[in-house]
Amino acid sequence: MKFLINRSDAIGDNILTMPMAEAIKAMYPDAQVAVLTSFICRDIYKDHPFVDKVFYINKKDTYFRKVKKCFQIFDEFKPDHYFYVGGTQTPNFVAWLRGVKFRGGLQSRLGTFFTLNQGIRQKRSQVSEHEVYYNIELLNKLKDYDKIKNRGFIPRITLPSDDGASEEFKSELSAKGIDPSRPYLVIHPGMTGHTLNWRSENYAEFIQRIEFLYPDQFNFVISYTPSDNRYVEGVKRKLKDYLKLQDKVYFFDGSKKGLANYIKVLSRAIAFVGPSTGTTHIASVIGVPVIGIYSPIKVQSALRWAPKGE
Repeated sequence: MKFLINRSDAIGDNILTMPMAEAIKAMYPDAQVAVLTSFICRDIYKDHPFVDKVFYINKKDTYFRKVKKCFQIFDEFKPDHYFYVGGTQTPNFVAWLRGVKFRGGLQSRLGTFFTLNQGIRQKRSQVSEHEVYYNIELLNKLKDYDKIKNRGFIPRITLPSDDGASEEFKSELSAKGIDPSRPYLVIHPGMTGHTLNWRSENYAEFIQRIEFLYPDQFNFVISYTPSDNRYVEGVKRKLKDYLKLQDKVYFFDGSKKGLANYIKVLSRAIAFVGPSTGTTHIASVIGVPVIGIYSPIKVQSALRWAPKGE
């Protein structure tokens, strides 16, 4: 049996979908499980214990190239089970055109009612359970679903080998006049999407308070990507006149060396602070203690989106 899971959107969404692969393997140990994800997410699946193959789509490609890529994926992997969980719907139509017998997943948008013959409607806005369980429930039309119905599954990421990343990061800190021997906290103030975020000035005040309570004990790594700049600027403004932090704060652009390198740096942190975003989920899955800051709005709350880890 071959299963293809389409989760071609954001990092956090992908991480909360990972348990589907383990659940499938629990039902069908000999099954092959592939994931169709986005270009930015491909590294989180490297050497995944329950994902046998990873395909990806680059959202910057033209529509024609995306369609062509989807046909290539289906022709190469030849799935007999397909699940749409989120992201582009183009693979839904390709699954239908290629005659995949079992086409399951989330039926929400108009096209899914046409292309998915084993789809499921869910009222996720009611937040009756966590996103992980909503995703696993998409498997309930499989005949062996009762085998895993009451089992708990969590996301998993295989840590990449260090390959000198730790020493390289220490050199980056030293070059900025920061003592690399101090343990560091990673604070990630940015996020994408429409979820409410904590004010960036609050992240800066949090750093100031930690330094006040534990003077000269920690470095503070502010991680971000270019899309987070508006949040990072708020942190910079708040901290610029706080002299005690001049040699303890490092702004770390995680996009420069890629997601795998970011995970390596994050794995060495003593704690992580961040909002409802992918890096918060990564930290939790790789075992870094996490403080997650979530909106009180029900559909955005930790009840549904809290990070899942050991």
